[in-house]
Amino acid sequence: MKRKGTYAVVLAARPYQNDALVNHDLPQAFTRLGIPVLTADSLPDVNEVELRNSRIDVVNNYHARMLSSAILAARHDYLEYVQLVSFGCGHDAYLSDEIVRLMREISGKAPLILKVDESDIQGPLRIRVRSFAETIAMRRAGGYVPEIHALADPYPVKYTKENRQDTVVLVPNSSHAFCRVMTAAMRTQHVRAVPLEIGREEAIRLGKQYVHNDICFPAQIVIGEALAALRSGKYDHVNVGIAMGKYVGDCRLTHYGSLLRKALDDAGYAHVPVITNDDVDYHDMHPGFKMNFLSAARIAFALPMIDVLEELLRKIRPYELSAGSANAAFEEAMDALIFGLEAQGIRGARKGFKRAIEIMKGVPYDRSRLKPRVLIVGEYLLNFHPGANHDIEDYLERNGFEIIEARMTDVIRKTYFYQDMQIKEYHIDKPFAEKAWYRTADQLFDLAHNAADAIASAHPLYERATRMNELVADSDPIIHHTFDAGEGVLIPGEIIHHAKHGCKAFVILQPFGCLPNHVVGRGIAKRLKEMFPDVQILPLDYDPDVSFANIENRLQMLIMNAGK
Repeated sequence: MKRKGTYAVVLAARPYQNDALVNHDLPQAFTRLGIPVLTADSLPDVNEVELRNSRIDVVNNYHARMLSSAILAARHDYLEYVQLVSFGCGHDAYLSDEIVRLMREISGKAPLILKVDESDIQGPLRIRVRSFAETIAMRRAGGYVPEIHALADPYPVKYTKENRQDTVVLVPNSSHAFCRVMTAAMRTQHVRAVPLEIGREEAIRLGKQYVHNDICFPAQIVIGEALAALRSGKYDHVNVGIAMGKYVGDCRLTHYGSLLRKALDDAGYAHVPVITNDDVDYHDMHPGFKMNFLSAARIAFALPMIDVLEELLRKIRPYELSAGSANAAFEEAMDALIFGLEAQGIRGARKGFKRAIEIMKGVPYDRSRLKPRVLIVGEYLLNFHPGANHDIEDYLERNGFEIIEARMTDVIRKTYFYQDMQIKEYHIDKPFAEKAWYRTADQLFDLAHNAADAIASAHPLYERATRMNELVADSDPIIHHTFDAGEGVLIPGEIIHHAKHGCKAFVILQPFGCLPNHVVGRGIAKRLKEMFPDVQILPLDYDPDVSFANIENRLQMLIMNAGK
């Protein structure tokens, strides 16, 4: 190609998209125009490309192959780049964003990104291909030769030790209680962290505007919360940062930091640093903050405590004798816990939690006539974020239910539990320090549960929390306890546990397009119905445009059946 002065197209796709039935004979659309087609892994030196200046975390070979081939195409005039993506695939979405950024920064080239689905109508694809080829022909006919630039640091704005003095760090919500715990833990490391209010319509609107629309709804709403706070006028734009959760693995949560960075840049806040809970910080985003072991331990010990307080709130609120008293007591109890955690760490949290239990004991209620119970389970942000789930708890309570929720502790713990189990059962070779950390973290959660049990037992409504190893025992035939995508074993485990204890109604909340949670959520409903034929299981899909009318229509069926 270089000798002839022509070019070839790199058709970068997932392995299954090499099938002509899936790609709709796309390679032939180029070859008929006289344009050779290369696969991403056929490029020389594709395995030698340096990816340290990629904004996203490269967690598998597919990421590396896609990004490396895009960089090579950007550097060479005789290569152009086409990415084939599956309709609605969020994992393709963040790769598309990064491929566009890398190629633009290196040489100003623009890739052709083609979405494919099951439709047999090939006309639109052929039009896009011809338009792309014509654009390149015009560029080459004009003699344009792109200037090649080295990739710069993808995170040029850092949170440094100096920022601790004057930078306010805003913490978006998964659940508001967990947000407060994270904020308190960060404050113990001298970060001026502030928990944000629950985001609703404005957060969703900004999330849609500045986050790729194929990315999952939870990413859009938490990033939208941050943008809404910046636009509110409450904070000094010069001295503000945003905290974002991070988990390195299969979930798109791995890339929330990069999605937030892009959204801030596009919204006019390129000067605002991003801070995560990632203690490795491979991208050097926040050299002034690394979450230490003590902070992690404080969070681990506080998690069962907030789960207990929320469980008691849900057991009391439908039966309270004075309207609003349960919510008021819960907020007062949370204040006591957070004050103790921030002031004296784990010892202070225990003191605050004892006070919190006494506060919850003071709420008058009458549970002589019990209401039907419904378990809400699914993707954890949708479970716990009322702005995202359209206040589903409040709606179901107003319609005569007592709510049960999955525990936030298990959501966080499962990462360590799965990896510890995988190492033990599959004999995975890991460094000793890493193996020791997974085992220690898992045992730490047991200690935290025991500490919370000892104090919470003073409340007459408290029931001992089911431990992770107990939860997975019954669900192994459906989802094995070493499966670590989506919510993994938590959805079937929680449903089986509560079905055995008399619960008849279950709602599974899922972000539209979140394939792992569709597998472990909607995908298990049939098997669970075979095990418990008299229960109702209602999967609900959420996205930024879902209307409450649609949600309500689905919930009304559950409500009417529960009343029979």
